[in-house]
Amino acid sequence: MKRPSAFAIRRGGGLTTWPEEARKNPLALIRPFRALRYTAAAGPLAELVAPPYDVIDEKERARLAALRATNAIHLIRPVGDEPYRAAAELLASWRRSGAIAQDDEPAMLLYAQRFPEHDRVHERWGVLAALKLEPFDAGIVMPHERTLAGPKEDRLRLIRACRTNLSPIFALVDTPLGLARLAETATPLAEFRDGAAVVHRLWRIEDPDAHAALAHRVAAEQVFIADGHHRYEISLAFRDECRRQRGADDELRAYDFVLCFLASTRDEGLVVLPTHRLLADSPPIESLLERWRQVCSVEERDDPALLWRELVSRADAEGAPSLGVLAHDSPRCWLLSAAAGAERELKRLAPELRSLEVSLLHEVVLPEIPNDQFGYTHDEREAIAAVASGAARLGILLPPPRVGDVLEISRAHLTMPQKSTYFHPKVLTGLAFHALD
Repeated sequence: MKRPSAFAIRRGGGLTTWPEEARKNPLALIRPFRALRYTAAAGPLAELVAPPYDVIDEKERARLAALRATNAIHLIRPVGDEPYRAAAELLASWRRSGAIAQDDEPAMLLYAQRFPEHDRVHERWGVLAALKLEPFDAGIVMPHERTLAGPKEDRLRLIRACRTNLSPIFALVDTPLGLARLAETATPLAEFRDGAAVVHRLWRIEDPDAHAALAHRVAAEQVFIADGHHRYEISLAFRDECRRQRGADDELRAYDFVLCFLASTRDEGLVVLPTHRLLADSPPIESLLERWRQVCSVEERDDPALLWRELVSRADAEGAPSLGVLAHDSPRCWLLSAAAGAERELKRLAPELRSLEVSLLHEVVLPEIPNDQFGYTHDEREAIAAVASGAARLGILLPPPRVGDVLEISRAHLTMPQKSTYFHPKVLTGLAFHALD
């Protein structure tokens, strides 16, 4: 299939061009910003950063809060009777005390994460910059997940109070960005290792020519949200509120942009982990197998670790979607692949969704189980151990999602089932904040 030319994107059966401003001035689409950053007075950066708010449970929140009174967790997961007001007052007090200061000049921040995963060491490169907010129906910034009203209301109240992007969204463009070479001329800011053995490195990119070159690359591409859909949508809502309050004009302001970690789909360090399902209670495995044999090819195996490797191999070959099944009350395990019966069921879905393993799971294999009844893990070894110990009665192994599927589904203006993607590692909060005033 011929690819659309630069500054054009495919939407359904036609083409939609990028806004004129992006063609004339790519820095109107993605630009440097005057970052709010921790100073030495706040403490070591390793003790100040936190993962995104939505992957932090109460135990982890307590651990982070105990590290430093200036840890970013106090902003993104505030507590008390008036948590949003408390976060805003805390942020203001840190600025007054000098724990946080705003850079004098706009810059982009180069951010690399080196991490082990399945006996390999990966390194993912991205840049922290200000990305212009666009509604999804413009076809420029593309989602792949549905969002929920509750988390959006929570994050909207927080951004109204703090008037700051506290955590970046994580987005991708489907073109090489050549970010690693920028480290040769950028100013080093920080390097530290976290408790998960991820090494984080940060540089300041001050060269206007480097900003412009990067913006030119991005301006010819769609931008795909990998992580942070709720944060993107509430930033868009906050922008609209600010525009109504200020009145219409043509000047771009800070609230017209969102703090974004931007990476390339071509980056060899881009890792998407699978999300395996666990059930604490389930029907007997024999009754399930009897039902599955009517719609799937069911192959018996005797080693869960080998089953997992075979599952990944099949996914890489892009054949029929396949799942691995483990049961506590059986020493055997099974490979399930979509057969004629499953394909009939999957035809109810859009073509872009039919090849997904999560579609096979939720539409055919266990359609009666709602998402909130599953437990989840991204490590197949944890899933295997949970079933072996009886902590779970049934385990479903899924292969890692393919980035190409995410892009195809986004371009078709569709969304993936919940818990489909987990980009690893998470982009940290606290490396830089983006003031919206």
